[in-house]
Amino acid sequence: MKRTSLALALVATGLVASASAFAASATHDLAVSATVTGNCRFNAASGTTLTLANSAGSIDPSLATDATGTANVLYRCTKGTVASVTAGNGLHFSGSRRVSLDASNYMPYSLSMSGCTATGTGHGAGQDLTCAVSGTITAANHQNATAGAYSDTVVLSITP
Repeated sequence: MKRTSLALALVATGLVASASAFAASATHDLAVSATVTGNCRFNAASGTTLTLANSAGSIDPSLATDATGTANVLYRCTKGTVASVTAGNGLHFSGSRRVSLDASNYMPYSLSMSGCTATGTGHGAGQDLTCAVSGTITAANHQNATAGAYSDTVVLSITP
């Protein structure tokens, strides 16, 4: 009888120990994490045109005024992230200046940018930031230019 009582006592102790082990695993903490990257992106890969003119959309070389123009390039950045937009030299860079070419002639031009270092407010709709790119061909550089269609392509880069 003692053996039976002892065996029952050991079995009962094992069940109680097992029950408390199962009770300890009824809950479990799960750590959840997410990382938002700070980045900036142009709203379109390309397609913006900067036209330099001093008269009705073209350059009249008889006018002693600079040919100017401005194009707005839209971008968005992660909230709190500061953008930096830079301009490359263009396809026809010569020496230390940007130039636009027709088939064999060129005119030097300059670019300036404003609003291209701004703090982002998010990537959602309505969060556009504007980088205004302005260009100038001075009167001295267009007054003796050969008639023709001049062009260049400048690559804009944005970081981060």
